[in-house]
Amino acid sequence: MSFDFTVKPVGQLVIPPVVKPQPEAVQSAIPTELPAPQSVSAAANGAAGNAVASNAAKVGADIVMRQVIFDQASAAMVYVSVDESTAEVINQYPESWQLKARAYFREQDQSRLQQRAGPMPTDRTA
Repeated sequence: MSFDFTVKPVGQLVIPPVVKPQPEAVQSAIPTELPAPQSVSAAANGAAGNAVASNAAKVGADIVMRQVIFDQASAAMVYVSVDESTAEVINQYPESWQLKARAYFREQDQSRLQQRAGPMPTDRTA
């Protein structure tokens, strides 16, 4: 009996290539050639750099302030994204309707616990 537990490769693993057939729409399509003014071409590297710079400028102009607030009524942490220039709430998790529902159910649970806190009435007649 051998105690050799090493795995020895037997040969090269051959994975057959997967050939996907073209859809019928592609097979029956008519080739189109447009004149140069109507054709679409890739932008030069300089134009792509300007697009990145303009997007960065737009992102810098819209400053988003992120806040974490503890809502005492619902006993939940609220994550809020606010636009500093307009003070408008962009995104909030959990949403306001969820916070209201949590606060409502929490209040109901607390009122039930307060009702049970008193002495339990028992019938001791035999």
